[in-house]
Amino acid sequence: MKRILLLSFTALFAISCNSISQKVELKGPQLVKGTTYGDSVFDNNIKSLEAVKSVAEKSGATEAKITGVVTEVCQKKGCWLKLKSADGEDLHVTFKNYAFFVPKDIAGKTVVLDGVAKIDTVSVETQRHYAEDAGKSQEEINKITTSKVKLSFEAKGVVVM
Repeated sequence: MKRILLLSFTALFAISCNSISQKVELKGPQLVKGTTYGDSVFDNNIKSLEAVKSVAEKSGATEAKITGVVTEVCQKKGCWLKLKSADGEDLHVTFKNYAFFVPKDIAGKTVVLDGVAKIDTVSVETQRHYAEDAGKSQEEINKITTSKVKLSFEAKGVVVM
């Protein structure tokens, strides 16, 4: 009788431990699915552009993961892109250390970015360079005459979905 009780207790204990371990299984951050350029991007702590902009305006810079729709890409190399912003001022995104580029045909696609958002002064020369990369006319380029203070983003990883 003692053997039967001991075997029954052992079986019940083993079954309960197995069901507890299945319920306690923890999942960490997962890779964002899509085509990755640069470093891998994980799906934890992805924020809206507006939330990141608010933090960067207060602190000057913040590490962040954001998602958005691409409105424009550098047509020379794919060395920058712009994300659609709710306030109408698209976010200019460059790539850390010029280490990678994105395809030139991803306008309209959703991306997830991992990097640093910062408030930056963009010189006339830099604005003109970006306008030239975007294929703007010389007349449009010549209209750029003042520096701008705006939010920019340096991505260390980009996932195109």
